[in-house]
Amino acid sequence: MNKKMIDVLIIGAGPAGLSAGLYSARAGAKTAVVENLACGGQVNLTPDVYNVPGVMKIGGAELGETMRAQAEKAGCEIIYDDIKEIDFKKKVVMGYENTIQFHSLIIATGVRPRNLAVARAEDFVGNGIHFCGLCDGAFYKGRNLVVVGGGNSAVEEAIYLSSLAKSVTIVTDTEKLMAQAAIIKKLDPKIKIYFNSGITEICGGNKITSVILKDGKEIQTDGIFVAIGRVPNTEMFTGKLELNDGYIVVNNEMRTSLPHVFAAGDVVQKPIRQIITACADGAIAATFAARK
Repeated sequence: MNKKMIDVLIIGAGPAGLSAGLYSARAGAKTAVVENLACGGQVNLTPDVYNVPGVMKIGGAELGETMRAQAEKAGCEIIYDDIKEIDFKKKVVMGYENTIQFHSLIIATGVRPRNLAVARAEDFVGNGIHFCGLCDGAFYKGRNLVVVGGGNSAVEEAIYLSSLAKSVTIVTDTEKLMAQAAIIKKLDPKIKIYFNSGITEICGGNKITSVILKDGKEIQTDGIFVAIGRVPNTEMFTGKLELNDGYIVVNNEMRTSLPHVFAAGDVVQKPIRQIITACADGAIAATFAARK
């Protein structure tokens, strides 16, 4: 077991966590980011990013890798480990390979995709139901697909998948697409859209063959890509931090309900969740967390 002493410890290496790592390290604090998968977080699942100021276009994975390299160059350590427990009183984070003592903690654990609230949906995750077209779309070349959702993520998924699949159908429970106009303009006119609708039944044995919509219409499909929102990764903090609908409540300095504990990015309660807002959260949290 490795034992470490860190001034500012950050949990999560998405845009918020890596921005916090960059700002904290540049402020002179001994800084580390703990990540259990890959640096970049959800941004790795985005084929192309157009809305980062100063960058006309960049691949999501490339952006995540660049942010990691920038944070490390500034002096931030990246620790790959799964966290088992956090003792807020003793200021200790315990992983499977590391025990880390911290002065200040920044939580940037992000969110995960929300699945369909339909019978058998969990059974098909990874085998018919997916949450990332870039990751899994190649398995459905020349086949029929359904995308569930009407926001930016759903429309972007439909656009990307339409270049691979035989057909793409969007199913949304809203009266119109809620994505940005610039994204909607890129939709292939061949993509069928069902508004004010939703999936009520998934048909098929070991593989999905079709879905039933709430009006009873059956749509033939080989796979479903779900983009209906996210669930905050805050189970570890239930009963320990103030939460609202699962999201961490913070003030304008990104401070949580506990002293020396901050939060940043998609995991906090706020109206807009974008790369740029996550980066801003991380910068603010680190600025105050690095102060002694």
